Amino acid sequence: MVVESQSIGGRRGSLFGGAGLAAGVAALEESADRPVVWATGQYVSTVALGSEMAIEVAFPAMGHSMAQGRALGTVDGREIISVVGALGTRREEVAGVWAEAPAVRPPDECELLERSFDVPCVHDHVDVRLASGMFGFSGQGEPSGDGHLMLWVRMPEVALDAPALALIADYMSAGVGNAIGTMVHCTSLDNTIRYANPLLPEDAGRWVLCDAEVAFAGNGLAYGSGHIWSESGRLLATASQSMTVGLLSNT
Repeated sequence: MVVESQSIGGRRGSLFGGAGLAAGVAALEESADRPVVWATGQYVSTVALGSEMAIEVAFPAMGHSMAQGRALGTVDGREIISVVGALGTRREEVAGVWAEAPAVRPPDECELLERSFDVPCVHDHVDVRLASGMFGFSGQGEPSGDGHLMLWVRMPEVALDAPALALIADYMSAGVGNAIGTMVHCTSLDNTIRYANPLLPEDAGRWVLCDAEVAFAGNGLAYGSGHIWSESGRLLATASQSMTVGLLSNT
């Protein structure tokens, strides 16, 4: 698989972590012809606009129901991202959801996130509304005071599938600025997503709710996790990541 950098670029023209993970998830699913169960991406280097990233897939283990896979993204032989994960389905013998969807205003009653970008990037194709908290990269909204940032997110031009959820999950990094109470810049070291209930046809084109919780910030790093819910309150995925953190000037 070959991916153009413009389709995975962030607002500064380099790799947007969630888009890199999404590309790896898509490559794994396409190669295995099985749904992804979980995937984690380790970010090694950045990609400049105008580059093409090649993704090579390997499966060290391919069982009857589950497969363990690896997707390596490179540009001119230089490693950019490494994605590992498991894919497949198993017979359901137990089931339960103990996490609870938060009570928030519906998307059309929430403030639209105002954003502008100097270069074409994936964010041009993502709509974001603030349900609670401050968006840590722009300062829009008010800090929640409890480390939780809740965002309604959708990608109107893209099917809501496993790669799309992997991309959307990276918006949880905006929760670091909300927790600290000031704008910050974050660079992902790793992103992990675990998929829960399958997507339904009625989920297509609709909003998902990202409930992000930052657990720690210090030593120039931050760690957070969260849940992704459908509009109807079904748990779609859980996510976590580690980031480097630096302050942004609001002037």
